[in-house]
Amino acid sequence: MKRHSLLALLLLVSLLLPGFPARAAEPEYVWSLNLPIPPIHNRWKNAIQLWAAEIEKRSDGRIKIEPYFAESLSKEADAFESVKTGVADLAEFSFDVAVGQFPFHERAMTLASPGVSIEQPTEWVIAMQEVFPQVMKEFDGVKLLFTHVQTVGMLIGSKEPIRTLADFKGKKINVIGDYQVASKVGALGASVVNMPLGEVFTSLQQGVIDALTCDYDLLVSRRFGEVVKHVTAVNTTCFVFGMMMNEAVYNDLPDDLKKVVDEVSGEFAGQVFSNFWTTLPYQSLDTWLKDMGGTLHVLSDEEYAEIDRRIAPVRAEWIDIVTKAGYPGEEMAKKMDELQGKYAKPWKDSRSAEISRAGRAN
Repeated sequence: MKRHSLLALLLLVSLLLPGFPARAAEPEYVWSLNLPIPPIHNRWKNAIQLWAAEIEKRSDGRIKIEPYFAESLSKEADAFESVKTGVADLAEFSFDVAVGQFPFHERAMTLASPGVSIEQPTEWVIAMQEVFPQVMKEFDGVKLLFTHVQTVGMLIGSKEPIRTLADFKGKKINVIGDYQVASKVGALGASVVNMPLGEVFTSLQQGVIDALTCDYDLLVSRRFGEVVKHVTAVNTTCFVFGMMMNEAVYNDLPDDLKKVVDEVSGEFAGQVFSNFWTTLPYQSLDTWLKDMGGTLHVLSDEEYAEIDRRIAPVRAEWIDIVTKAGYPGEEMAKKMDELQGKYAKPWKDSRSAEISRAGRAN
């Protein structure tokens, strides 16, 4: 029997006989997802992958999302354009990598006081989007599916303890973030350094730098905690991320699949990323404290107030940047101050401080 005749017979049997496993239908839509991170990254494994799998599940397999990792489709700075031009169907990335392209979103949390832990940053940014909808023009040309924001913030990790504001004087600190973040760190009295993340571990070991801005996850996932034994609770910024979709790809979907994308990118994604950002940082902090010998240092109220005074020029520059972008800068800065009281906590009252105190008690 010829091969195609045999295949036809097997297909017929699969359709007629109960219990015979049917061949899975091919997806109607296969979407490329442009990612800057590798497949071992926690953000992929514990958040993005869950969102993608849910879209495939709720579409009954009609949609399949194929991830392209580690900037294999484009550099992270070009991820937005990759979606806008159709090089990728989807992309997830941090807004801070494309300086000047997203005047509000790339530096939204830079305005937060260094004296607070940012405990609900996604809600904070979404509140700003709702009060100032004009900032959404930054996504013209693509379909924004959702935003999510790093919890707690980028703090100061060091080899030797930095217990007071005076201890920052003369320290060489590698900064992750834009020039406004560098200005904040410089205002502490430190010398700002900028080097690729892959060089930081060795540079710390060899004394080329004394400290770096980092989150708790980097201490564990990058093993920086093997060298960094102290973290000083001074928040330099939080990174804001977005999941984008090509507008034409979305608009060409039938209504039932648009509904799937909207629903999964709404409440479901919100819950998944909330769980991720309220779990991973604190798990990493706990691991660093207990297993890597770390110590968290919280400054005095007076020292945090002095830092706020020193970084006043950064605040003025922030207002100027967003004002030149066509936004009401002064009004936005005041709203950020108001929201800080709702979505952030002073370091002494933060969850980080609670975990640190519990670790010392044990």
